[in-house]
Amino acid sequence: MEAIDSLVWIGLYVIHAILAFVLLVVLKRKMKALDYGVAVVALCFGLFLPFVAEVAVYAIYRFAERFDRSGLIEDYDEYIDFRVVNYEQIRHDAKTSSSLLPLADAINSKDPAIRKHSILTHVNQSINNQGKYLQMGLNSTDSETVHYAAATMNILIDQYEQELKLAKYEYDLGNPETIHRLATIYKRMIHSELITEVMLKDRREAWLKEILTAKTLYPPSPWIYEDLNEVYITLKRPRDQLEILKEYVHHFPERIEAHLMLIDFYYERERWTEVKAVMFMMQTQFSLDDVPYEHRLLFEEWSDSTSWKNEL
Repeated sequence: MEAIDSLVWIGLYVIHAILAFVLLVVLKRKMKALDYGVAVVALCFGLFLPFVAEVAVYAIYRFAERFDRSGLIEDYDEYIDFRVVNYEQIRHDAKTSSSLLPLADAINSKDPAIRKHSILTHVNQSINNQGKYLQMGLNSTDSETVHYAAATMNILIDQYEQELKLAKYEYDLGNPETIHRLATIYKRMIHSELITEVMLKDRREAWLKEILTAKTLYPPSPWIYEDLNEVYITLKRPRDQLEILKEYVHHFPERIEAHLMLIDFYYERERWTEVKAVMFMMQTQFSLDDVPYEHRLLFEEWSDSTSWKNEL
């Protein structure tokens, strides 16, 4: 008798398992991913407690639907549904660049030809952090690489000095372009990382002086506010930085860069109310498509997407 009862229970388990498998196959075509996940959990529990587990999970699931879900659960739902920012363009850019070698790796390559090419061709171009890459070459154990790095560094420093000398010679307070040109050379020298700490401080002060001169003598221009923002970040002068960014937005409300720089300022200081206020101000002038990828997710999460210009 006990053997028969055992066979009956085993038979029920086998029948339940078969029915559960068939049901999962059928439901997968008809249910959303989130609901299908609940069905999988219910039928898995049912393997240990047939029929009763399914009913219990279904009852709990329906009961939970009567209450609001937390933001964390909603975010997880979106993750499951794959509602993410469209990085398609970035994916294509990355695919086309898959064969490229990072400059730092090229300079430290075991191949002498690659090291030489990276120093004489790429570092010699007008890029930021030239000094950092050339210092890698100077630290190389290969004497030829050290020679190329030292020679390139001397040539670049001489080029900057010649540009600076020419810009100062052509400098004219009556011509805003000459002021802009001189300020740009100071900026490039600072970004190059080729100059010493003493020279760096001197060039930064000179850069700030030329920007403020242009701001005082001439009508507002985007480059003035963007350069001042960078200088004040470096000098750690947040009050001046905020004042400049507000002026930038005031004079150039049509430039999304101005608004985004102001948002970055507030965001870094966790001033969430001001971040949302700037977003709200932007909604009548820009569409979500205007927002760069690095800011898009923030805007989609923190703003009313139905209020943007392209949704009106």
